[in-house]
Amino acid sequence: MIRAARAPRAGAAPGAVARREAVRGLYVHVPFCARRCHYCDFATGAISSGAVERYLAAIEREAERRAASARDATFTSVFFGGGTPSMLAPRHFARLMRAVRGHFTIAAGAEITLEANPESVRSALLDAWSEGGVNRLSMGAQSFDAEELVRLGRIHGPERPAEAMSLARGHGFHRLSLDLMFGFPDHDPERWLATLATAIALEPEHLSAYCFIPEGDTPLGAALLGGRETALDPDRQADLYEALIALTTRAGYAGYETSNFARPGAECRHNLVYWLRRDSLALGPSAHGLWRGERYANHRDLGAWADALERDIPCAAVEPESEISRLDEIVMLGLRLGTGVRRADHVPETWRALMARFGSALARAARTDRVIVTTAGFRIAARHRFVADDVIAWLTAMADLGGARTSAGARARNQGRDVLSVAGS
Repeated sequence: MIRAARAPRAGAAPGAVARREAVRGLYVHVPFCARRCHYCDFATGAISSGAVERYLAAIEREAERRAASARDATFTSVFFGGGTPSMLAPRHFARLMRAVRGHFTIAAGAEITLEANPESVRSALLDAWSEGGVNRLSMGAQSFDAEELVRLGRIHGPERPAEAMSLARGHGFHRLSLDLMFGFPDHDPERWLATLATAIALEPEHLSAYCFIPEGDTPLGAALLGGRETALDPDRQADLYEALIALTTRAGYAGYETSNFARPGAECRHNLVYWLRRDSLALGPSAHGLWRGERYANHRDLGAWADALERDIPCAAVEPESEISRLDEIVMLGLRLGTGVRRADHVPETWRALMARFGSALARAARTDRVIVTTAGFRIAARHRFVADDVIAWLTAMADLGGARTSAGARARNQGRDVLSVAGS
């Protein structure tokens, strides 16, 4: 049964407490899975004792090397992602956590999340995670329909997420999240509604629901791009998203980000670090970080990443940010949030630069109801949330066009004067 609750106020989430606690994040990628799902394009591979040993040795080396740039930093969140971090044995996870705590300062009460597949959750692992300080679990359910699970390449049955959540609750975990997927080929609306009802009935503190994106090097993506599967019509995908919004809102979840929904106070602090563009350090193959004004990407393959570290080459690519890239990312990431881009999250100089670049575009977007401008900042209108990426792309294109037509953005500043006064320049 879906529990009725008061609908969260539009634009009210993420809340002030969650924003304050999302200061600095540490991401650790664990590149192992029992089997790759049919839609998955993440950096992962088969697990073996040799691969785990090489991975842990390389993580220890990378943590030691990156610690020098983080001596004065305290991390408010740690996120073990993958892959499937729950594939690691308790002793291996303990070693991984020792590497993290031995080289970085983790804040007291920090949010420490671990991604787990339901079939791998068991008592010994839960004890190891709890002893290591993990206080939040993100479980991949994707669907609660047996046929859909097979189609997606999942190896657990529809009953297993409930069993895993019950076991986690019994071991003292009070912040649980479920991942769901919608909009894949032939996705049935009735089955989606049933999956949502089942997920909500389990009362997780947090839900993530992602629309299927075909990746060419995955079985389901290749079949779709090769014409062997038929893509779900975008309008039908939008209908599924509307159902998601309606049911989660009725059950008391706030859509604090385009694909993420939380009970009050249960927003994922670590992901807020990304969306608010705050510093995040990242370890492991394929990991991407933003640290002290520089974006970096590690080698994707486990072997290439470990080899590079043995040669004291920490990553595959480094890109210092420019003012334009920084401003564009503030809009791109911030507009995915329910509260949108807020002046209070940025220093005055950044806000002035943001308005200089986007003022004219925001004025046009407000006139066409693409965005809502308030004294706090600006956010995407509710009816455009499913196509948030399209709105963001339009804003960036308009900002580029305005900059090309004027010297140093003067015209953008003049045309955006009304937005500046409303948004609080």
